[in-house]
Amino acid sequence: MKKLKILPLIAISIVPVFNSIIAVGYGIYIKRYSAAVYAGLFLIATVVLLEMDTYETNQHLIKTYEVEKRSDLEVFHFEDISFRFPKYSLIKTSLSDGYHEEVKTEKEKEYLHKITVVQGKYTSYFILDKEGNLVEDRLKKLYDQQLANYKKDNPDKKVVFTDTVYRSYYGVLGPIFIIISMLHCFFTLRKRKEDTVTSNQNPQINIKPSKEIEAVIENEENIAMSFDDLIENQEDSQSIVNDMIDVNKADQSQFAQLEGISTVQALYFIKEREDNGRYTSVSNFFERNSISDNLQNTLINNLSLEDDIDAEDTSESRGRVLDF
Repeated sequence: MKKLKILPLIAISIVPVFNSIIAVGYGIYIKRYSAAVYAGLFLIATVVLLEMDTYETNQHLIKTYEVEKRSDLEVFHFEDISFRFPKYSLIKTSLSDGYHEEVKTEKEKEYLHKITVVQGKYTSYFILDKEGNLVEDRLKKLYDQQLANYKKDNPDKKVVFTDTVYRSYYGVLGPIFIIISMLHCFFTLRKRKEDTVTSNQNPQINIKPSKEIEAVIENEENIAMSFDDLIENQEDSQSIVNDMIDVNKADQSQFAQLEGISTVQALYFIKEREDNGRYTSVSNFFERNSISDNLQNTLINNLSLEDDIDAEDTSESRGRVLDF
């Protein structure tokens, strides 16, 4: 799976309810089942709280506005009607966004129109006389006209306009669970399963088994082999372990055949060689890969190196041509 970037992580995490679904799926994918379970619990809790808040809100509105059922009532909040029923909207304007002042003459009197526009809609519209007294709140008048038009087309409904939003106890808890589930989703998406290999020169090197370590599978030709051929093949493979291998030429499979060496360690030996240069001696190989003394004694008879020059030997006689 490709490395996820931080912005897409945040984008996925902040979508309510959907983030928990993503976290459940990803937790299962990376086999972090506890993370998937927690995400599932957050999802259930959030949905239940939101449903309970909706029920309590409807009961409150039915009682407050004295209607028999919630479907008989339509409650608008501020610009709500413009979003839900755009055909009734009267607050749209061609004026540019920002603050506007304009003097207009009406019935031989001058009036100052103070207007604020955001995203092509009036957010305030006051009309003042010369003395600065408020003559009319034009925006409120537009809202009232919107409601009147809606009522005309929906005579069976009770229509009210309010500037408050009712929230039950469950509606207060719901956002808290949503925030927790957002954080849980974000950190679940960031978590990656890793195998850690430690060395002196590289304190922590992360290797992803799914990408860099491929499982060794049997060749299809082996299926057709007789039992004796398989035994002989096994003996040939075992004999490789007894042969000397060059630490600067050996591949992953050769290293992994050595006693006490795992596939992960074998991969690290090669990575160390590629990142920091060829090994200068068998001793250098042991030092750079933090191999214990006991394992060194086991491996010493199976490792070799062409032009072996011990890095610890600094004597002047090594490598000199003596005169006779």
